[in-house]
Amino acid sequence: MRNVILKSFEDFIAQPLGVLRKKIIQIANLKSDFVSTKSVNVEIMDDTIQVNVVNNDNVYNLLSAVVYKKRINELRTPNYDNKTSEFFTKLSKS
Repeated sequence: MRNVILKSFEDFIAQPLGVLRKKIIQIANLKSDFVSTKSVNVEIMDDTIQVNVVNNDNVYNLLSAVVYKKRINELRTPNYDNKTSEFFTKLSKS
């Protein structure tokens, strides 16, 4: 069951949503004895998305695992952008 939930979060974060694209996702776990309710709050800023998880360790662990796996996959997958080649530039000038 946990793997199914984890996979659904992975699919959500992997989608090319305009809100999530090229943004830093930060997950914060807040524990409070004054508040007995559990909640998840999301703040969208210019270049970051802050997810505050209040009094819910399971949700925090799930979200942080998904973000960690996303970062690992990004590091494993080479990013081939069309860049100007210094070698080709030197050859064309000579």
